[in-house]
Amino acid sequence: MSKYFSTLIQHRRELHKIPEICYNEHKTGDYILNILQTLNCFEIRKMAKTGLVASYKPMEGQYIAFRADMDGLKITEETSYDFKSENHGYMHACGHDLHMSMLLTLAVWISENKPLKNILLIFQPAEEGQGGGKLMVEEGLFDIYDVEEIYALHNINEFPVGSIAFNNNKMFAGTIEFEITLSGKGGHAASPHEGTDVNTAMNFLALMLNTITSRYLDPINENVLSIGITCGGEAANIIPDTSTIRGTARSYTVNELEFIKKKINDMTSGICIAYDCRSEFKLHSEYIPAINNKNIVEKLKTIKFDNNLSLIDCKPKMTGEDFSFMLDKVPGAIIWLGAGNDTNREFGLHNSKYEPDELAMEYGFELFVKLIEKI
Repeated sequence: MSKYFSTLIQHRRELHKIPEICYNEHKTGDYILNILQTLNCFEIRKMAKTGLVASYKPMEGQYIAFRADMDGLKITEETSYDFKSENHGYMHACGHDLHMSMLLTLAVWISENKPLKNILLIFQPAEEGQGGGKLMVEEGLFDIYDVEEIYALHNINEFPVGSIAFNNNKMFAGTIEFEITLSGKGGHAASPHEGTDVNTAMNFLALMLNTITSRYLDPINENVLSIGITCGGEAANIIPDTSTIRGTARSYTVNELEFIKKKINDMTSGICIAYDCRSEFKLHSEYIPAINNKNIVEKLKTIKFDNNLSLIDCKPKMTGEDFSFMLDKVPGAIIWLGAGNDTNREFGLHNSKYEPDELAMEYGFELFVKLIEKI
């Protein structure tokens, strides 16, 4: 255990108590800012509403950058912790508190060791669906800072503590989150012929949408569409005026994501003609695929770790990650950080009982330090 482990624990537990969702990470940002300011070696810039970027530049040249996401989730916590969320109804159920703690502890290490490397610490808001990474790029993150390579970790209890998992290509899929509302004339359930049965129309539309990836796209490619919310009506004997669904589509091919969007609109238009209703389509978020840089990954594999860190070659996942917008601009890699043990495998990411092993932070922290020292 390094001398920094207690610092990792302290920051993680304090941040775990104050989860905040997309672009509302005010207490979180204040906590991070206060720590960084006390270290007296960073130039700090606010970006993307509630995000922070800390620049350590002892010399001319490019930066090595590290990114941590800041936001929590709208989930009521049910862990066994004695440091549970104090923001009722919200929780760090994706482990972003671990990510921030590792970066803050790295900042402490930088202040004490003064490495002769230009280092950029990126605390990014709004990863969970609102694209804070994209906004940072659009606000000129990589125009302001000349970054040579960039890294991010994401904890997961699928892999054991003491391991990291990555590959040299596809890591996270491109995603869209969409919402469709059908509207018409509601009425009494006994007289459906006098109005527009938008629920029946929506049921058929939902079935049609689920054929897009299986019947219109090459099955060799990775594509999936799922509907997570259906909402129409408030009483059994009333045909409602509106019916709504929300879902996601995921792909590793940007062109196929575009095709899916077009097909969603085409099918919705067809249903509207068939059932004499109107539609509204909203696109709530859109992420591009996160693709690791092959050369960066090969460099990662050459690092010798003091703590016998295990390297796992992992498969791509269909989850989305807005670090993709940073990887699209700068060579880098996103890496799974093993946080599983013999007792915490049952409840994973985004679960109200998710309890990642805090020892994982020790391995993630050492990985960041080694990247600074060796690359």
